[in-house]
Amino acid sequence: MRAQVAGANEIPTCHGGLENLDAEYDYWIGETEGELPPDLKGTFFRNGPGRQKIGGTPYGHWFDGDGMLSRFTFTGDAVHFRNRYVRTPKYVSETAAGAIVHRGFGTQIPGGFLKNVGKMPANPANTNTIVHGGHLLALNEGGRPFALEPDSLETIGEFTYGGELDATMVFSAHGKVHPRTGDYINYGAGMAGFGLKGPKPCLNLYRIDPSGRLYRKDRILLASFPFCHDFALTDRYAIFFLGSIVFGGMGSVLAGFRTISDVVAFDPDVPLQAVVVDLDTLQEVRRFESQPGAIIHFGNAFETGDEIVIDAMFADKFDANVTLADVFNPEGRFNGGEYRRYRLNLSTGELGTERVIETECEFPTFNPRLTGQQHSATYVACLMPNRANSFFNGIGRVSFDGDAKVRTLAPGLYGSEPLYAPREGSDAEGDGYLLEVVYDGFTHRSELQVYRAESLGQVCTLRLPHHLPHQFHGFFTTDQYV
Repeated sequence: MRAQVAGANEIPTCHGGLENLDAEYDYWIGETEGELPPDLKGTFFRNGPGRQKIGGTPYGHWFDGDGMLSRFTFTGDAVHFRNRYVRTPKYVSETAAGAIVHRGFGTQIPGGFLKNVGKMPANPANTNTIVHGGHLLALNEGGRPFALEPDSLETIGEFTYGGELDATMVFSAHGKVHPRTGDYINYGAGMAGFGLKGPKPCLNLYRIDPSGRLYRKDRILLASFPFCHDFALTDRYAIFFLGSIVFGGMGSVLAGFRTISDVVAFDPDVPLQAVVVDLDTLQEVRRFESQPGAIIHFGNAFETGDEIVIDAMFADKFDANVTLADVFNPEGRFNGGEYRRYRLNLSTGELGTERVIETECEFPTFNPRLTGQQHSATYVACLMPNRANSFFNGIGRVSFDGDAKVRTLAPGLYGSEPLYAPREGSDAEGDGYLLEVVYDGFTHRSELQVYRAESLGQVCTLRLPHHLPHQFHGFFTTDQYV
């Protein structure tokens, strides 16, 4: 029986999983339940805010917590764990000061507007990670990547692809590797100069070859600054959804009075637009318009004839920002979205959409070998009605036809983005494992649960002697780092 931190008859909420993990560990996991699969080999990286408080003061938004990489290395007969904070200028200076000294997405420097005027949010490198072109990168869309040494997780420094990313170019946390070419496709919101109406917003587009060389850049001009957190990728196209979450009153942000979180809002009068970009030319092909809404994360996408099919997580409001800006509120609930499928016809200009499943969910993933191709399954983090759904508490496997298989965690246990890891020696789409980091609110410890991807049958549980703060996204590579 699990020892309860909460009262004897209480189910703990997710909020203990938001407490800081200040220690940095390096050990072989010794507590295992079940049998570790010998054909699961490689390294599972996770990134997310490792601390939400500095000097006892909470940051003003979940997006502002300092990035901490966690690494699980599977050797076939054992698993090694290591975690380390990304030594960004923000992390280094605030650790030394023991206090907030940088602005964030929703955090002000204490001392009033004069302390904040003209200062942009610092980059916490806390959202995602990737290994590509020989580089391990920690990613956050508010700045350039940070490179780390993959064995030690020591921070090398800000990464610019040999100067190709200048100081004004931010780099999304949701780049994608094109499986046919091995190129890494990424983007970032930016400015294409100034016009009569002020700054000219754009999306900067980047294409990076398998050796890690950023060899092609271009931009797409936009009417306003986008909230564009993720995108979809097919064999020939990148598709960007520009939603109804808008930035207003940025003058008050620059003047130091308000944060970006304060001025971002959902505008029901702004339609959702889908911009299709040719990967070879990095030029816009066609633009579509739909009902107001926003896409936070995308599943897979592919082409069939003149049509592009896209799986996405849809929201018709941005109430989640209230929770994200007050993460320690015990009444707060972290929302999911609607799993929708979009069909864009490049020939006729028609856009169609349908809801795939009714279950509230987020963080869609799939076998990355199928990126841009017809797929048979998507994996999602779900919010299930089990008396403890303040955070993601279930794992779903959704077939392309909408048949959902969901495994609900026990009340008081909270999950994360499920990530696919292939079985050694197999190329079949579903012949692999799902890796799920779970926080146990009763013991204030975390564990890595391993499931069979096709059946959601649990294979084993690897228990850590400490908790891992709730993280955002991860990456699996068959390379092993210890």
